[in-house]
Amino acid sequence: MKSIFIDCSLGISGDMLASAFFNLGVPHSIFLDNLVSLNIDKNYKLKFNEGDSEGIKGIVCTKSEIQFKELSRNLNEIKNLLLDSSLNDYVKKKSIKVFEILAEAEAVVHGHQISDVHFHELGSMDSILDIVNVCSAIDFLKPYKIYFSNPPSGKGIVSTSHGPLPVPVPTVLEIARQNKIPLMVLDDKYFGEITTPTGIALIATFIDKFGQPGNINIQNIGIGLGSKNISRPNFLRILLIDENDENIENNKPSYETIISQEAWIDDSTPEDVAVLIDRLRSAGAIDVICYSVDMKKNRKGICIQAIVYPKHKNLLREVWFNYSTTIGIRENKISRWILPRRTVSHKTKFGTVNVKQVMRPNGQNSIKIEHKDLTRITLNTGIPIEEIRQKLIIELSEFYEIDDLSF
Repeated sequence: MKSIFIDCSLGISGDMLASAFFNLGVPHSIFLDNLVSLNIDKNYKLKFNEGDSEGIKGIVCTKSEIQFKELSRNLNEIKNLLLDSSLNDYVKKKSIKVFEILAEAEAVVHGHQISDVHFHELGSMDSILDIVNVCSAIDFLKPYKIYFSNPPSGKGIVSTSHGPLPVPVPTVLEIARQNKIPLMVLDDKYFGEITTPTGIALIATFIDKFGQPGNINIQNIGIGLGSKNISRPNFLRILLIDENDENIENNKPSYETIISQEAWIDDSTPEDVAVLIDRLRSAGAIDVICYSVDMKKNRKGICIQAIVYPKHKNLLREVWFNYSTTIGIRENKISRWILPRRTVSHKTKFGTVNVKQVMRPNGQNSIKIEHKDLTRITLNTGIPIEEIRQKLIIELSEFYEIDDLSF
C-alpha cells in the first residue's frame, strides 16, 4: 500500500510542504484549481520553480498578489470562507481542522476564547492557500498512512505582529503540547524559526505515526525548498513509499466511538434543510440522514441526524445553531465496527475513476467504483451506467486480485 513519509528534520512550513508535493508528482492543476475554488484566481499567481539550497535541488513555491487587500480574520470568518468555496468536502474539513488547531493554541497563548482569536499572518490568504494546497495534495494522493519525522524546535528570536518572540514561538509550543508532538533539538548554527505554526498544525492534522517505517520500497521523492537562505540546506522531503505486507495492519474490523447529533425541525423549508445538510457534511459529518417525524400539535417535521468523529463535534454544533432554526440538539456517543477501506484513483479507458477497496476478514477484498464517476462517464458517452460499471469491473480486476491486499 502506498504511504508517505515526510522528513521535516530540517524544518517545516506550509509552502515547503506544497512545493515537495508538487515535486513528488501532484499535478500543477490541483493547485491552480484551488485559486479558482477560493475565488482568488484573478488576485493571486502561483508558481513552482526549480531551485537549490546549498547544492540540494528542489522546488520552491512563489505566490504573487495582484491588487489584493489582506484582512485579519477570526476562525468563523475563515470557516465561512472555506465552506462557501467550491473546494471538495475533504479539503474543506481538513483545512478547517488545521485552523481549529491553530485557534485552540492561540486562545491558550493569549488567554482568549477561541471565538475571539484573530489570525494576523496566519489569517492571510497566503497562509490559507498554503494549507488548502497541502490538504488538496494529500486528497489527490490518498495515502494509506502518513509518517512524519520529529520537527525541529529552532532557536533565536523572530519578529511577529505581537512583537519579538522567542523560537519556538508560543503557538508552536502550545500545538506541540496539546497534540503530543515531540520537538527535536537540532545542532544548528541558524537562529530563527524553522518549524512554523502552519507546519506543526498540519502535522497535528495528518500524523498517523512518527518515525520512518521499516521495510519500504521508495517509489518517488519530492523536495520542497524553504524561501530563506540560512547558510545550510533548507528543505523538506516527502517519500512516496510502498509498505511491505508486514507493515500493513491486518484486515480485522476496527472498533471506534463516534458522535451522533440530531434535531427535530418543523419550521424550515426543504430548501433550508438542504443547505443545512450540505453544511453539516462540509463541516466534517461522516454522514447525514433525514426522515419524517410526527411532532407536537400533530405537526409534521423532519428528523435530521448527523454522525461525526469526536474531534469535529464542536464545529458541527456551530453549524446546527447557525444554519438551522433548531434551538437544541441531541448528542450521544455511539460505537461502530468498520472494515479497513481506502479510495484510490485509477486510470481506465473511460478516464480516471475513484475506486473504493474494502478488506474482508477472510482476506478477500471488494471494490466499488464511485457513483459520481459512473454518472460522469454515462453522461459523456451515452452508455448505460450498469454497462459502464461491468466494463470497469472487468478492466479493474486485472489490477486488483481478489486476495491481494496492496495496490
